[in-house]
Amino acid sequence: MTTLHRLSAALLFCAALLISPAAFAGPWTRDSGEYYVKLGESFYQANAFRTPEGFLVTGVDYFSATTYMYAEVGLLDALHLQAYVPMMFARNRFGQQAYTDLGPGDMTLAVQASPLNLALPTSVRLETKLPLYGRPADGFTPARGDQQVDLTLWLSAGGGLHELGIYFYGDVGYQHRSSWTPGDSTSGDYSDGFVYLAQVGYNLFDRATLALTSSAVLPFNDDQLSKSYITLGPSVFFPLNERIALEADGYFTPYSRNSAAGWALGLGISVRSPN
Repeated sequence: MTTLHRLSAALLFCAALLISPAAFAGPWTRDSGEYYVKLGESFYQANAFRTPEGFLVTGVDYFSATTYMYAEVGLLDALHLQAYVPMMFARNRFGQQAYTDLGPGDMTLAVQASPLNLALPTSVRLETKLPLYGRPADGFTPARGDQQVDLTLWLSAGGGLHELGIYFYGDVGYQHRSSWTPGDSTSGDYSDGFVYLAQVGYNLFDRATLALTSSAVLPFNDDQLSKSYITLGPSVFFPLNERIALEADGYFTPYSRNSAAGWALGLGISVRSPN
């Protein structure tokens, strides 16, 4: 196998890290007894990545399918718990050779609170990423993540123009990439970074909600390990009744560094507490 293929196999480990749940709490914190649960499937495809120096390398083939559960459950008024649990299938293909992996990915747990009574909805959220896997069996098998714990503090604010059927919100955060790993494994020296998520949505004919979402991970330091990327894509929320909805989403990666440059599609069904 060529040197380029070996480099491709190593760097495409980053692609699995781009998969994330398509539902986000934003600043609207659920009260005691309220809930939202989504079961979804997300597909990610990449045939290129950008090196730590910013060069685009093509001619590779990475695919992943992630089945996940995402939930928000109100513990107290203006305080809720969030959880995301994924099961991943990932494949690297090089010519006639294919290397696959299957198992749980990075689980995230978060506590969100809205302690301030302001004109616009606001919240603060503390999130942790917990790896549920070990290292790949060899140098070509795609990894399911970086196998280390992240801690992220989010601040969120949003609002809406109800007469126009428009809503919007933005999350900004500080992501600490720790050296904590499961078991006796070791972690690389990853850089902390700035993260954001922004969404604007429109209620179409009082039936479906269309939205455009952008998210990013932007490390503070340029190194050989820490991924950097921006995603952008649409989503649709289509309620079937007061509690059940179908959801679809997708995104592409207009910017990446030390990470894959690909696209994703997702579909899910959600159940929420009645209004």
